[in-house]
Amino acid sequence: MHERTGQLVGAKASRRGADQPAAPGTVDITVVLPVRNEGDHIAAVLGDLQAQALGALTLEILVVDGESTDDTVARAEGLAADDPRIRVLTNPRRLSSAARAIGAEAARGRFIAYVDGHCRVPTKTLLADMVALFERTGAACLSRPQPLVAGHEGILARAISAARTSPFGHSTQTTIYDDDERQVDPTSAGAMYRREVFETVGNFDPAFDACEDVEFNWRVAHAGLDAWTSPALAVQYEPRRSLRALWKQMVRYGLGRARLHRKHRSAFTLESLVPAGFVLGLPVLAAAPFLPSPLSWIAAAPYALYLVLSLVASAFTAVRRGPVLFPFLPAAFFVIHAGLGVGYLKGWLSKRPAFAETTS
Repeated sequence: MHERTGQLVGAKASRRGADQPAAPGTVDITVVLPVRNEGDHIAAVLGDLQAQALGALTLEILVVDGESTDDTVARAEGLAADDPRIRVLTNPRRLSSAARAIGAEAARGRFIAYVDGHCRVPTKTLLADMVALFERTGAACLSRPQPLVAGHEGILARAISAARTSPFGHSTQTTIYDDDERQVDPTSAGAMYRREVFETVGNFDPAFDACEDVEFNWRVAHAGLDAWTSPALAVQYEPRRSLRALWKQMVRYGLGRARLHRKHRSAFTLESLVPAGFVLGLPVLAAAPFLPSPLSWIAAAPYALYLVLSLVASAFTAVRRGPVLFPFLPAAFFVIHAGLGVGYLKGWLSKRPAFAETTS
């Protein structure tokens, strides 16, 4: 493992087999689950992974727990007691970035995949399909589709899912909703790696508390490593169930994006400024009624255009996903865009984090 990731070794403690050093390459696949307080979901996703049809492939599953206060650890260790492929590790820093790094340090697999604790794996061949695509393409990294599935979570969760997957509700640069098998830029959705990738670009940076995967994948892309995606690799996510939860998620994403740009200035894109400009213009919009006529029109015009675009996007989305969602979609779009903007501004105005030294 890359020498710059060694600082995390001391923070890592396995709840089972802690005194056994990792032997890189002794299994085919390592799946890392960064979790904290996922007691309601951990058994389901572990069951999905345990049920994978692997053929001759070998597997280990690392549950990296960020000091959960619910029964996440008890549930994971209960399954681990009956399945030696599962190990439970401790993440005292609690952040997902640190959990990802700990998992990479402990991994013994030739291929390392990351799955969140609240996901579902919709097929029994995900991991075998992953290895097959690695071997067929020679790729260093695989991106995966990440469809949002609301299930029976209610109409607002369905609207949030529809808004997030709409072209108006996510970046034009993302590949998380791709339906084609093709070569891609890994930055937005890389989640599966040859172990040599970590030797080339370093480990995840524990200074990030959001977008740590984007920052890592930016280094993968900047190093010129090939990446592919395929619909066979899809992992299902649950959308947020309320506008408040969606707001918190978007603020975190905006904050993470700002930290990415503070660490890697060349990762900056003009598209990143759009949500921030949207937020900065809101006070001007509020003052528009008190401004002279030409200035008031100028101040209001961008937001009038935004309202039209939001209503049009809501209508198109409602046609595809259900007319009952239409009243909720404009609010979901606003929360997405304003939350990203607030988080991005907060990320630039806050004290610069102590980023880890990494290669790229």
